[in-house]
Amino acid sequence: MRNILAVLTGLGLVFAAFAGVALALVIGTVAAGAIALARLTGRFQPAMAKASTAANADRSRTEYRVWNDGRGTIIDM
Repeated sequence: MRNILAVLTGLGLVFAAFAGVALALVIGTVAAGAIALARLTGRFQPAMAKASTAANADRSRTEYRVWNDGRGTIIDM
């Protein structure tokens, strides 16, 4: 009886191992297809960053305003 149980357990483990490998192959194939499709359609391309120093200088100039209304100096931040 132990021999039959050992054989069935071994066959079950072999079947589980093959099922795991098959599932990993299916998931890998689907993931590779999704990545390839995203790259071909252009949805996987990195966005280009625009570096400009003029925008930073303008922002620092307009960060606050100072004027005199006749009653005193007003600083608007």
